[in-house]
Amino acid sequence: MRITLGVPGRIMPPADSAIRFAKRAEADGFDAVWWPDHLMGWIPDSVWTEDMTGLVKFQANPHVHFDPLIMMGAAGAATERIRVGVNVTDTIRRHPAMLAMQALTVDHLARGRSILGLGSGERMNVTPYGIEWSKPVGRLEEAITIMRLLWESEGPVDFEGTFFSLDSAVLGLAPFEGKSPEIWLGAHGPRMLDMCGRLADGWLPTNIRPEVYAQKLSVIRASAAAAQRDPDAITTSMLAYVLCAPDEETLERLCAQPLVRILFAAVDVSPETYARHGSVSPFEGGTGFHSFVPTKVSRAEAERVISHIPAGIVREGTLHGTPEHIADQIRAYEEVGLRDVILWNITPFADPDLSAYSFESMKSVKQLIDAGVAV
Repeated sequence: MRITLGVPGRIMPPADSAIRFAKRAEADGFDAVWWPDHLMGWIPDSVWTEDMTGLVKFQANPHVHFDPLIMMGAAGAATERIRVGVNVTDTIRRHPAMLAMQALTVDHLARGRSILGLGSGERMNVTPYGIEWSKPVGRLEEAITIMRLLWESEGPVDFEGTFFSLDSAVLGLAPFEGKSPEIWLGAHGPRMLDMCGRLADGWLPTNIRPEVYAQKLSVIRASAAAAQRDPDAITTSMLAYVLCAPDEETLERLCAQPLVRILFAAVDVSPETYARHGSVSPFEGGTGFHSFVPTKVSRAEAERVISHIPAGIVREGTLHGTPEHIADQIRAYEEVGLRDVILWNITPFADPDLSAYSFESMKSVKQLIDAGVAV
């Protein structure tokens, strides 16, 4: 079975360029185009400066994002084959009944080619907007139950849970051709992995090493089997940050760039990973995933956080190098069960001058994967 490959969708105006990009990705043979769901971007304003990145010439601030579900619908309607997905949204900001209807609408526009990526949420997109951050994993599980209930019911339904309730609620819009949209979970921790095995159609972790991928996948498969589901029916994917470099010297320079290193502040980097590279987490409690709010990060604090993230963590947490080396790294994941990968190109954050090279490299990676060529 061929590994399927996805690419990130364009997140900033003009909107027609985002649609053209999706159509070009389809023409280039990619299997899916994905949008993140962010009210707030990953990069603090305090380091969105000319001395840190050339991207300031093209983007006024680091928080420019289209709504992913709207872009999925628009791109899905304008294409014929490529799938459209969100990586990932949450059920803290989006009520499950509304999300259920939005997901169905997107899937009708895309004619059955949408993927609803869900996660427990990120504090940066929740707390600054006056929304309560409370028990996100339990809320997510309940929300998935509600969405599936609404998708599968033909009349009014009731539900009484800890976080949500339905009282003779109805969703009259039927799934496209009778098939509900797929739900993929951005799962890392034990509870989320168990939920993925029981409730999800796909697994979508971020930046984990092949041996860790194998360990977590075994948890998902055991959970699926215990729930009397087919473990092999769950699509095994990964969001992979990608750094494209023509040689080792360039790769070392890209991994050391401050703007790339701070991207990992909001990623679930384990204490063991920090220790392996002679560092510790800059955040009390271990990870910035549930604590990092970029708009509140001063320049001094940003520099402190960056100092805790050595270039080795960037190298370990990315697919990197030439197209041939990146393709070879993907095959290492294939050997432990991966069937899909999203190539999230972060090369422009490190060096905007390599943007064109990096996107051409992504196409080369796909050609190598399709051809089965190894280094």
